[in-house]
Amino acid sequence: MKQIVNKWLKIVQYFLGFCFSLPCFCELCLQPSRRDFALCQSCESTLPWLGESCQRCAIKMTNSNKLCAQCLNFPPPFERLTALFNYAWPVSGFIAHLKYAGKLHFAKMLGSLMAKHLSCQYPIDCVIAMPLHPKKQRQRGFNQTIEIAKWIAKMQKRPLNNWHCTKITDTQAQAKLSAADRGKNLSAKAFYISPNFVAKHVLVIEDVVTTGATIHAFATALKNHGVSTVEVWCVCRTSLV
Repeated sequence: MKQIVNKWLKIVQYFLGFCFSLPCFCELCLQPSRRDFALCQSCESTLPWLGESCQRCAIKMTNSNKLCAQCLNFPPPFERLTALFNYAWPVSGFIAHLKYAGKLHFAKMLGSLMAKHLSCQYPIDCVIAMPLHPKKQRQRGFNQTIEIAKWIAKMQKRPLNNWHCTKITDTQAQAKLSAADRGKNLSAKAFYISPNFVAKHVLVIEDVVTTGATIHAFATALKNHGVSTVEVWCVCRTSLV
């Protein structure tokens, strides 16, 4: 009974986010944001921006090289991954509130910032949110990357495709695994790409990329299906110590 009530509460919360347009106040300074999302320009400048990073996988770098050693020696299956932030406060809190508390206005904030500051290297056919397994999506009540991707697709004026790509293997949560185990936990076989999916150039949206195991597996599945170029935008890029 409790699970049913929680499910309906999530559904109501989900739709309320679309039904009401209230004045936006900045999540950090609590002043009017003067924008259609909850972050003012002054506080935006204080966020943990990523800085210098590999032009292929976005891992943070301290030298002037364009590519990290890993990408030079073992090129990933995607053409480019770009990110906005380090995984640090307050952005880590924004993501947590979105994923675990269902506060969907953070999706609009993060999606708007990504569309504002990131650009595609290739002309994309569609935007794809990183799929969640249906079981996890039912438990959460939504897929946070779809919520972020909706705003990016709208601002990029490209279709959002969230029905042709599915995660069919309910793998253990990556956050609970070590770096070595993350790669073993996922493979391209964890994803199903519909035969009706015909895009050649796609933009994949993810919230946080750590070791990159998930995006490697999904990009490989897309390439195996015949996709020519896979670009990835993520909110945060981090790495395991």
